[in-house]
Amino acid sequence: MFARAARVVLAVVLVAAAGGCGTPGEAGDGPEGRFSAISAGILHSCGVRVDGTVACWGYNELGQIDAPAGVFSAVSAGSGHSCGLRVDGTVACWGYNELGQIDAPAGVFSAVSAGGAHSCGLRIDGAVACWGYNELGQADAPAGVFKAVSAVARSSCGLRIDGAVACWGDNELGQADAPAGVFSAVSAGALHSCGVRLDYSVACWGSNQVGESDPPADAFRAVSAGLFYSCGVRLDATVTCWGYSEYGQTDAPKGGFAVVSAGPLYACGLRESGAVVCWGSYDNGMPDERFDLDLFG
Repeated sequence: MFARAARVVLAVVLVAAAGGCGTPGEAGDGPEGRFSAISAGILHSCGVRVDGTVACWGYNELGQIDAPAGVFSAVSAGSGHSCGLRVDGTVACWGYNELGQIDAPAGVFSAVSAGGAHSCGLRIDGAVACWGYNELGQADAPAGVFKAVSAVARSSCGLRIDGAVACWGDNELGQADAPAGVFSAVSAGALHSCGVRLDYSVACWGSNQVGESDPPADAFRAVSAGLFYSCGVRLDATVTCWGYSEYGQTDAPKGGFAVVSAGPLYACGLRESGAVVCWGSYDNGMPDERFDLDLFG
């Protein structure tokens, strides 16, 4: 029953973001090389190579993996589109654009996050700007000074300069009701959100149907909220995931990681060596078998 619910939620995200275009097949192996950043989208992934170029792989009916040339410092894979931060601070987005989600505003930014059908960026003055789909208020960023932003299909969250978390957009399951306290990181998931507190503990809020908002009592340096599950990087660089696990998305491989990024039913991690490893289910057919793409051996 829950597996069917997960399929329905993912289908809703895909239709909202991509206009119901086609049925994606299984994505192949990612590109070879060493990376400095990784981002898991709905049915595609993107990474920044150590030379600053962006490589994306996976479903491409909407052009979401056709990254432009140039040198980038960050990248974010959304649903039907992707966005990258160039080294000069400008934002470039590509892919599906029926709702304006790739029409990045002019100006200099320090961060960017691609959601379902909207995107958000952090300007160098700390203000958050969002563009694209806004029916639920997910692009109505509050005023104030921020140091991080995270956009997902129906909501967004930001980390204020004082460490407080603010979320906006859909709040049907409490995913925008961030708890009080001081945080060092925040991640907006499909129906729940998570943050890392200054004491390295993780707090999650919103949907908790299968334990996705019940983090282990460990010390973390990073967290990423997916669809009914979450993953975090511990202080010892190992990754642990919790919540819905039918497709292997919580079966994080052993070893040290610098970053983890949780997609809907799969996750990708960036090893400290720059290698990328992904686990879980990567296509819309959601096969039961787990795949593990350690792209660099």
